[in-house]
Amino acid sequence: MQSILITGKDKEQLRLTAKGICDENKISRFDVEIIETEKTVGIGDIRKLQEKLFLKPLESAIKAVILEAFFGMTPDSQNAFLKVLEEPPNDTIIMILALSLDFVLPTVLSRCKLVNLDRARTLSAEEIAGNLKIIAELKNGVPAKALKIAQDSGRDREVALEFLEDLIISLHTKLESENLQTLKALQKTYTIIKTTNVAPRFALENLFLSF
Repeated sequence: MQSILITGKDKEQLRLTAKGICDENKISRFDVEIIETEKTVGIGDIRKLQEKLFLKPLESAIKAVILEAFFGMTPDSQNAFLKVLEEPPNDTIIMILALSLDFVLPTVLSRCKLVNLDRARTLSAEEIAGNLKIIAELKNGVPAKALKIAQDSGRDREVALEFLEDLIISLHTKLESENLQTLKALQKTYTIIKTTNVAPRFALENLFLSF
């Protein structure tokens, strides 16, 4: 089937969205397995989830396995999850519920359909194409162009975060192996701007000049 990463700041909204996906796919409540955690998801939690994956649905044509990763996931647990995320059983939808993309490895993101509940709008095809063009221009290594983009997009924290989020979402639509390092760099800078007092323009300059 497929793997879905649902992110947003409201736990109940995340749960309701997951329930809505189950309802859309006519999945009985008896065929929904929820893995709840009270700390960062570790290898043990992933093993517990994997045990549930290959059980047959009881009442529905397909089943859902939902991982509540509200406290994050260790890198080791994410790496252990990669193969299953890429090729879930044919009768299973996997959903990861996360409060932030900050901890999510690019390799995990590349294997999931992303549902971001924090976005007030969705990006149009034209906006996605424009963002991918910006990334391509930055990769061409023209310092003057990179500095101009950093200046325009780094005038304040919220503008910089929204700009980076747009780039991350757009890159996710065309995520190939050569783009994973770029995605990782975008996510790292997003986290730095969001969680520290660094000047957004300075952080963007460092990011873009490193492409």
